[in-house]
Amino acid sequence: MRTLTILFLLVAHGVNANPGFEGDWKLDITTNSAPLVGVLKVERHGDEWKAWVEGGPAPVTVDGDRITVDVDSRDIRGFIFIMRLHGTLDGGGISGNYSIHADADVPLKPGTFVGERYEPSKRPSESAPVDISGIWKPGPGVDIRKYSMDLTPKAEEWHAGYLMHYDQPGVRCISPGIVAMVAWGGYPFEVLENENRLTFLYEVDSEVRRIFLDDREPPEFYPPSSVGYSIARWEGSTLVIETTNMMPNVRDFRGEPISENAMMQEVYTLSEDGQRLDGVITLHDPENYERPPVRRRHWVRDPEIEIYPYECDPDSFYRQMYNEGNLDMYFERSKRRM
Repeated sequence: MRTLTILFLLVAHGVNANPGFEGDWKLDITTNSAPLVGVLKVERHGDEWKAWVEGGPAPVTVDGDRITVDVDSRDIRGFIFIMRLHGTLDGGGISGNYSIHADADVPLKPGTFVGERYEPSKRPSESAPVDISGIWKPGPGVDIRKYSMDLTPKAEEWHAGYLMHYDQPGVRCISPGIVAMVAWGGYPFEVLENENRLTFLYEVDSEVRRIFLDDREPPEFYPPSSVGYSIARWEGSTLVIETTNMMPNVRDFRGEPISENAMMQEVYTLSEDGQRLDGVITLHDPENYERPPVRRRHWVRDPEIEIYPYECDPDSFYRQMYNEGNLDMYFERSKRRM
């Protein structure tokens, strides 16, 4: 059995709500698979409590010292399921179990969890770079893969009626954008290091990304692109990357939008043995999200992995629609695609 670490925001309704649940929590969830990591917080608004997991809302009920929270998630095959946490407040922590609710069989099985108060660690301001060059392959798990996020009314209106099989960029051989490549991509990537620049070579879409370390700003009138414009800094041995100038796109398979004014922040830490790279990816886009969506991932250094050419044939997509008589419908939906 391995442990899944999660942070979550809880919201409760009713007179029996226990104020002891308010605040930030770190949850360690025992699972039958790889560890998962997330961000969770608890807020109280008058008599009302609300809950978010990794920036996305989660239904919660609180009865005295007991709490239940539903977290919607997506497994690697695309099936949606609910992880239902049942916990009891005990002194300064939470303990309990979780159950899985889904229309299809999912790999994650029921288990137990404990929770403790969480405070983010502070990073030093001095630069102490570490070597992250090499080829990295995705590691299993890392976070809870929270499915739905806290969309603004504008984003909700745009997202209504989104059809993944017609509107998703990848099905048309269009780049999914840097947010999806980093936060959701299942392909390896390579890091090349220079004195004032890192170059990330992604297998997905054969994308090349330059990340500048010399305190520069994006040039005036720099055009938006699928990978945007990235600047970075070392905070101690932690690499912090901020990316702007991204073309409008969608965040993941659910199709939640990303605006041209969004900023993605990545925070990378290297394990002591240099073989594991952990990343926390946060999307700041107040036009579309009331709370910033967060994903957590890790990669394993593997010099034996090959970065293969990425091939995609859009003709197969359009040919199928033509054969099914759906081309007119597809073109009528063009406003839904970035």
